[in-house]
Amino acid sequence: MNKRKILDTNRISMRISNKNFGAILALTLLSLATSCAFATAKETANDWFVKGQELFGNGSFKEAAKAFDEAVRLDHGNASIWLSKAQMLDFAGVRGKAVDAYHDALNLTDKSLKENSSDADSWWTRGVILDALDKQAEAKEFRERAVQIYNQTLAKNPRDGETWFKKAEVLVSLYRRDEAILSYEKAIELNSSKKSPAATSIALLLLEMERYNDSIEATDRALELTPKDDTQELIMIWSTRAQALTDSNRLEEALQAYENATKINPEDTYTLMGTAWTFDKLGRYNQSIKAYETILELNPKAINAWIGKGDALNATDRRDLALVAYNQALEIDEQGLQENPEDADACYRKGMVLFKMGDYEKALAAYNRSIEVSAAPPAMYTSNEQAWAGKGDTLYALGRNQEALEAYRQAIEFYPLDPDAWHGKGEALFTLGKRIEGDMAFMMAEKLGIKKMN
Repeated sequence: MNKRKILDTNRISMRISNKNFGAILALTLLSLATSCAFATAKETANDWFVKGQELFGNGSFKEAAKAFDEAVRLDHGNASIWLSKAQMLDFAGVRGKAVDAYHDALNLTDKSLKENSSDADSWWTRGVILDALDKQAEAKEFRERAVQIYNQTLAKNPRDGETWFKKAEVLVSLYRRDEAILSYEKAIELNSSKKSPAATSIALLLLEMERYNDSIEATDRALELTPKDDTQELIMIWSTRAQALTDSNRLEEALQAYENATKINPEDTYTLMGTAWTFDKLGRYNQSIKAYETILELNPKAINAWIGKGDALNATDRRDLALVAYNQALEIDEQGLQENPEDADACYRKGMVLFKMGDYEKALAAYNRSIEVSAAPPAMYTSNEQAWAGKGDTLYALGRNQEALEAYRQAIEFYPLDPDAWHGKGEALFTLGKRIEGDMAFMMAEKLGIKKMN
């Protein structure tokens, strides 16, 4: 088993499952497939594994699935490959198949631990799998065991930078962020081979902790430590910087950060989407429309680019053209639902587009379907909170205010930091004549940074 690759897989999990990291959350909503010239038959399981990780990180789930399937075919007993495949399926909303793949990975880690009970990497990986299978107590126990073994290793050799890095990664999964940052710092200080991703991870954690200025400063060091040919890491750093600047309301600087990322790879649709969204925030809709059109030239099926373009056209009173864009998005979503009728995220997007088009009854049905088929919260990604919030908006638009209030309550229960759900709750309460409670909900929305774009 290639244990280093297991750690890299867990690193991807850390990056894309953090809901507070807006730029990474955006990736879950995009479905922006990037083109990929698939490898020749001579390539190894590890080559396919790395390719699958890259495609997974770019949001190209179908291509990632093909790559992981090929890797599994070539190395059926590699737990790290099964784990990556499971995470990709989970993230894409295919929960049933993801659970099967998690169990395959779990069985392989069982075998590894029977052979070597002091294998910290396998303890950690087992914790990742059990967490995904909604066995949080056991997952925590195994992760803590991994930390104990790493500590034993460091007691013998405190200058082992590689183990400091591994320990930091497990501490992140245990939400011990301050300790994780200290461990990453030790990995950098000791010139670990992972000093570049350690620096990037510090910037990500500081962003998650809403220490935006510190995160921006951390990206400066990450850029210095990252080799100029490591384009994927550099794009991640610039995107992290852009998000921190956005959350600090330094939008012009955020645009510059996204531009720097785009210079590294002009066809990176994720950074182009960040650019378009930032133009939207600035009210520079003609420029955002151009950015969305660039994305659509690269990938005509980039559904969120169609939605964003429709929103920008709406904002500039070009309703007829906006409806054309929304219909394009709806058509793409319908094609996806024909392949997978239980794709909760696609159902959510369908509801969102129908709501924007003013077809509230159909939007309500789509949101209800998303809630019905959405994975439980332990899954790597779930549409539940967004679907409940969208359902609340739709019920409010239909004048069904008491039902809207309940939908917003459900959304907040899933994710208490959603400013839009709090704002919607305030509107519903006001309409129901509950002004004091409504004011409190509005205050919470403002505190959380309400910025609702329709």
